[in-house]
Amino acid sequence: GCVLGNKGGNNSGSPKIGNNVEIAVGAKVIGNVTVGDNAVIAPNSVVIKDVPANAIVSGIPAKIIKMKE
Repeated sequence: GCVLGNKGGNNSGSPKIGNNVEIAVGAKVIGNVTVGDNAVIAPNSVVIKDVPANAIVSGIPAKIIKMKE
């Protein structure tokens, strides 16, 4: 599974996930972040910043490793 959630507190916000996004096993998307359309989040990555559309991200914290064409 994956984890989608806020950081806690009253105004922390929750993730906003675009269309056709792939979130791999073990990935975590935490806080008031936006994941753009057609993005891919690699296994076990931790997303704490916005992910642009068509990006492939990986790591802790997640960073863009490639842009889809």
